[in-house]
Amino acid sequence: MSQIDDIRARIDIVELISSLGVSLRKTGRSYVGFCPFHPNSRTPAFTVYPDTQSFYCFGCHASGTAFDFVMRKQGLDFRGALELLAAHAGVRLEPRGEAARQEDARRARLLELNALAARVFNHLLVASQRGEAARTYVAQRQVSPAMVEAFQLGYSPDEWTFLLDYLTEKKGYSPEEVEAAGLAIRHEGGRVYDRFRGRLIFPIRNARGETVGFGGRALGDGQPKYLNTPETLLYKKGELLYGLDLAREAIRSEDCTIVVEGYLDVITAHQHGFRNVVAPLGTALTRSHVTLLKRLSHNVALALDADAAGQRATLKGLTALRESAGDDGHLVVTAQGAVRLESDVALRIIRMPEGRDPDEVIKADPELWRRLVAEAVPVMEFYLGAYTAGLDLSRPEEQRLALDRLLPLLAELDGAQQRVYIARLEQLIGIRAELILDLLRGGPGLQRQRERGSRGRQGGRPHPGFQVPATAPTPPPDDAPHPAEADPAAASPPRPAFDVHRSDEAYLLGLALRHPSVDTAVEALLEAGLARHPAVRELFGGGLEDLLEEPLHQELWRRFATLPLPWRPATLEDLTAWAEGQEEPLRERALQLIALTARRPAELRYRHEAEDCARKLRLAQIRARLAQLSERISTLEDPQELEPITRLQTEIGLYLATVKRPRRSSTFPDLRDTLGQE
Repeated sequence: MSQIDDIRARIDIVELISSLGVSLRKTGRSYVGFCPFHPNSRTPAFTVYPDTQSFYCFGCHASGTAFDFVMRKQGLDFRGALELLAAHAGVRLEPRGEAARQEDARRARLLELNALAARVFNHLLVASQRGEAARTYVAQRQVSPAMVEAFQLGYSPDEWTFLLDYLTEKKGYSPEEVEAAGLAIRHEGGRVYDRFRGRLIFPIRNARGETVGFGGRALGDGQPKYLNTPETLLYKKGELLYGLDLAREAIRSEDCTIVVEGYLDVITAHQHGFRNVVAPLGTALTRSHVTLLKRLSHNVALALDADAAGQRATLKGLTALRESAGDDGHLVVTAQGAVRLESDVALRIIRMPEGRDPDEVIKADPELWRRLVAEAVPVMEFYLGAYTAGLDLSRPEEQRLALDRLLPLLAELDGAQQRVYIARLEQLIGIRAELILDLLRGGPGLQRQRERGSRGRQGGRPHPGFQVPATAPTPPPDDAPHPAEADPAAASPPRPAFDVHRSDEAYLLGLALRHPSVDTAVEALLEAGLARHPAVRELFGGGLEDLLEEPLHQELWRRFATLPLPWRPATLEDLTAWAEGQEEPLRERALQLIALTARRPAELRYRHEAEDCARKLRLAQIRARLAQLSERISTLEDPQELEPITRLQTEIGLYLATVKRPRRSSTFPDLRDTLGQE
């Protein structure tokens, strides 16, 4: 039994979810309560199934296992969730490799050092005569004592080695450790001295609340005005958001994150009750930031300065997000007009008053801030304004300049919203929609979209040495009755230990890791069926990742799919080396998946086999969801709830019929039916 199986066997998901603050009551074979992932106070829609050790919300469609719940509820990555659940279950995780153990020990040592430094800085600000000037500045900025304590603000004396001497002479840390934490600088001559001197200190914490670095604001005319910890083992500025540890619950409950620019913007917002506010650390919003935030909410609003520099910063951040999404996704405009990246996070822009930042607006008029947030504009509207600002749109050459800037964005939108924004451009620029459409079809925007899509989906050629197993898994036939369809109330046996050798999911993932075209084939298969039933798209999803339910598989595919294309393993040897580099238990499972797909090179039907696995997994998902809906209907007490659930049940039933439609031929790919194709 693997560690994951051991943890899963010992954890009762009902007890776990209850211990994390969700009140549940028993109804039939399941438990219901109010969903912790979206605002909901009228009808309990969050359902926990003890038999399958899973959960599902009929309101926001959040679902998964204990791992999924902990990652989303606590804002943790897979390793963090694994450690938390292991501690909860009383399971001792297997030791990692020697190099990993040494890094863990070094990381723990640096965390202790940073925590101690934060306490020293805080004491100097709050209770030391040295901190008088910093206390005066904090009072001038109207930061309350409660916020000083919550954010653990501090002060670093204007002395060369005050902190270094304290940490080395009184606490036993070496100068090398203080330097490794980013708290000291080594001069060319070998002299070591404090990095932060004469500054107001802002401890920077990760999502777990661990201090990983510091920001320092000069008091007076010191330069630079702001100084941050350099990149260290703990501090990765592109992966951290200031205030996230304190904003996490508010972000989740409001399903929205507000991103501002500065430390004091965040502190002032929290002080006035706007606790879903965070800030990047001197960088534009990155792909890692979005990945971090999407565990907590699906909506992000950027509140950046209204001046030219703020506009440039906003454009830079949006461009970075679009470029990173272009490797494996595209922009989609939602019904509300916000741009949604493939990351499933909708972005909007808060338009700040000229010359005023969030700190100033919130202090002067909290109601104005609420209104600005409520009136946040879609990203495309921001682009329209930013890319036409300063242009004389009565002049043909400047009309064409605006089109050159905006056509690549239009090329990334879906068809319906593309037409909406073509009409907007016609009004704004004065060029007829027909001409814009012609330019779009043959112009640089479409070519750029095609090039980005090609880069994102190719991922390298299948390696001729890739092999497939002699016998694929053989689960029950598609037309075999599913226990939940026959009797939704029938008892389900406890989930057995995961058997990688008998799993369609494991085999599919193994094929996807070894053959780059499998991901594209599976997505095409799923999208073909969902095209006829868009109402269930959000429920089931159209990507390979939406078929994976094992936590280890989800994490392995996330790590593999988010690798930059040049870094993805191109050979079997490279793939094995990548697997060897993962920590346990991911390493063991990755190597199992690679071995699972070992077979004679001549038998290259891997795409067909991957499609078969994907179809069976989707059928199982549909049947499980229908069983959950049937159980939900049987326990409803409010008749008003029946109609939407029955409608969803009907739509899923139609989707099931589409998925079960047999293929005509499996001999020639061009003649073969796939999910919903005729």
